[in-house]
Parts: sequence; C-alpha cells; structure tokens
Amino acid sequence: MKHLFIIGCISSILLFSCKKDVAIGPPVPVGPDYVLPQGNAPKEANDKIQQLYDTYGSYFLYNFTQKDYEWVQSTGGGSSKIDTAVLGNPAYAGDMLTFLNDIWLKFLPEGFKKSQGIPYRVLMADTIKQYRVGFPPGREYLYFDYKVVGKSITFAGMNSSLRTMTSAQKVDKRNLLIVPIWNYYIANSIIQVPAEFYTVSDYAAAAPAVPVNATNPVNQAAFRTRGFLPSSYTATSASEWYFGTYNWPSAKSNDISSFIVNVLTRTDAQMQPYLAYPLIKQKFDILVNFYKTKYNIDVRAIANATY
Repeated sequence: MKHLFIIGCISSILLFSCKKDVAIGPPVPVGPDYVLPQGNAPKEANDKIQQLYDTYGSYFLYNFTQKDYEWVQSTGGGSSKIDTAVLGNPAYAGDMLTFLNDIWLKFLPEGFKKSQGIPYRVLMADTIKQYRVGFPPGREYLYFDYKVVGKSITFAGMNSSLRTMTSAQKVDKRNLLIVPIWNYYIANSIIQVPAEFYTVSDYAAAAPAVPVNATNPVNQAAFRTRGFLPSSYTATSASEWYFGTYNWPSAKSNDISSFIVNVLTRTDAQMQPYLAYPLIKQKFDILVNFYKTKYNIDVRAIANATY
C-alpha cells in the first residue's frame, strides 16, 4: 500500500502536485493534572502537599472526584468502579499526612521515594464504601481501609479518628496498610522478589498433610519444618494459607505472600518461635537482607515500630 501511494503521488505531479504538508505550529503547553493548593486545608498541610509534589512528583489529594478515584490507564473490567470514596474534612489533611509518614513514608530512603516509591496519586478519603444490594439499613455498605487502582492508592480514615487513635490502633492500621503497599510495589515491578527465596522450600514435593492448625500440632510442625508461615493473624490466633491439596499448586505465590506479611508486620518477639525452624529463618533472612541491600529499606524497622 505504501508503494501504491507513492506512485500515485508522483504521477499526480504531472497534473497538479502533491498536497503540501500543513505546518503543525508551536507546541501547546500541557498544564498540571491538579492545581495546588486544592482548598481549605490548613496552610501547613497544603504546604506539605506542595513540598511532596515538588520533591517526588506525587500528588497527595484530599479533594478529588470519583473519576480520579477509579481512574486507570487500561483495565480488563469494571471492578474499579464498584466502590465510592467519600471525601474527608480538609481540617484533618495534616493529620492524615502525619499518619502516612509515620506508618510508611519515613521508612523509605529518598532515592526510592523519588523513583516510584510513592504512587503518582495518593488519595486521602474519609471512607471507602461499597453498596450491597439486599442488605438491611445500617448494613448495606461494606467498608474498606484502602483501594489500589493503577498507579494510585486511596487511603480511608481522614477524619477525627486520627486524633484519638491509640498506639495499638496505629500499629494495627499500619499492619493493615503496609502489606498492600508492598504488594503494589511488587505488582508494578518497583521492587522485586529475590529468586533465591524460591530455592529453599521444595514446591515439587508431595503436598503437606492436612489439617494444618494449632489443634493438629504434628501437621503444623511438619508444615513449619518445610519452611512455611501463617498468612494472617488476629489478636488471638494465626491463619494458614494451606487448607488442602487444592492449595498446593499455588504454593509459591502463597509462600511469598505470607512471608511479606510476616517480615513487615510481625515483631522480633512474635517471629522468634517461627525462626527456630531453619528453612523459615533462611527465607526470612533472604528477604530482610535483600530489601536492605538492594533498596536500603529496613523492613524489620517497619514491623518493630511503635507509636
């Protein structure tokens, strides 16, 4: 087709002439995506937001639209549009910035924060809720503490609760948020998982015996001996990612996910019983040393921090 076009154009010179190119003109300046300051937050908070943008190129927004909240460059479905972000009172913007710094940003080195360590948009909302059809009044909404969409993370909680949060509540909220932040890093190739991690446990061996829980100490000890940790915790118990042989094909992904939870949220004292198992300690040390050496991030400082 290209050759036919050229021939046609040359032929037309004999009768008319090829159409001349039209000048494009001077470039049109592109303005910023958001204008700072956004509104009536305290001056100190607005100044901090401006500083964060000037230093890291990231917008910390307390005034945004539903379109901002759900925006993603490309998506395979509409799942990002099922939730609603409710704006918070700008009076608490400074409290939210302090909270995010205490549980997250202060642990990151400057170079990492400048190279995608902070998402392009950090949205600070009062609540994130999802409407549930058929539920009675008072229970019709399901609430979330965060939402990750594309290169944006929305955090709920920009309200008066920030000024009454106890130290224990702040630790719990940190543990709830730091894992999805880390998963965001991994999903966007901002940080890596060391290949060495996957060489310790044998994923090709026969599936572990079930059930694996505290009431079956033999199975649980065998599971630990093979290098596997619980995937989540409550105030009184731990939950395993392995419930049966149907979980075993996804052992590698479950394994790294559970270790990310443990290296980022469990204190040294809480980890001590698990680290008595050699394979668990080996994999734990691989991750801790890798993130410290490659990214200069002390994940254990995050897990052990109190407020």
